[in-house]
Amino acid sequence: MPRFLPPKKYTPHRLTAIALYRALLSQCSSAPLPTDDRTSLRNAIRNKFRRNRKLQSTQQLAHVFRAGYEVLHRLDGTKTGDTTSLNSLTSLISTLPPGLKRAPPVRRPPPPPDPAKKIFTFPPPERAVLNVRPYAKVSGRRHVPILASASSVPFLRFTKPQPPALSYIIRQKLKKRIKLFHDRVLLSNYWIPLGRQEDEWDELLEREFGVELMGSRSREMRWVDSMRKVLDENNAEHNAMMANDMATARRMTRIVEEETRLAIKEGQTVVRGRKRNPIKSRWLT
Repeated sequence: MPRFLPPKKYTPHRLTAIALYRALLSQCSSAPLPTDDRTSLRNAIRNKFRRNRKLQSTQQLAHVFRAGYEVLHRLDGTKTGDTTSLNSLTSLISTLPPGLKRAPPVRRPPPPPDPAKKIFTFPPPERAVLNVRPYAKVSGRRHVPILASASSVPFLRFTKPQPPALSYIIRQKLKKRIKLFHDRVLLSNYWIPLGRQEDEWDELLEREFGVELMGSRSREMRWVDSMRKVLDENNAEHNAMMANDMATARRMTRIVEEETRLAIKEGQTVVRGRKRNPIKSRWLT
């Protein structure tokens, strides 16, 4: 077994443990034991496997596997009428602690997600941040936003933690951008070469056998042209998204600069940078 891999994630170990567990439970159910002893032994097997499922020491694993195969051998012996195996199992069950002979607790299913947590409240367009900022006057201290970026998605950070609605918007934008990228890679590496091969096949049929396929004479639209058209649409959508993000970043930059200028004008000290030096009013002119 590789040392860098935990035993519970090593496939041969998992298969061996599961096979031993199933064999023990199967033989225990049909063993010629009293009902109470059979139930106690079955619960003990389930509890021991549940407690030892995270063992990583090879010596401890060897001991528990040896004990499991010994019990399995005794269970097999009881079916053949071996009194020694039956007596050893009976004495073993009598020496088990009471907690091990109790049925393991039933695992409760996780509670369903709260649908109220998935409902995000978005402000109307007239109250959007980019439409109302910067504020000309504020009643208290002016909170200057910070321009941040999440994988090239610009946004304004006002407080921490950020609102769930903002996180939702960022995730949706990133998912759409990743999907466009995956589609672009698939078109370039699979569909366009496949369309080129289809065009070569159509030309071969027309040249060798005189088979006229749809569009073979005019050559106005080929297989590869359709794939390239989809790729161009993908690139156009990606460029539009990037241009929109750049325009949004410029608007946010102007908001931050204007909010900073107003905050300094009102007598506040705006802290920016690694050295936490306050921004002077002359730097904004």
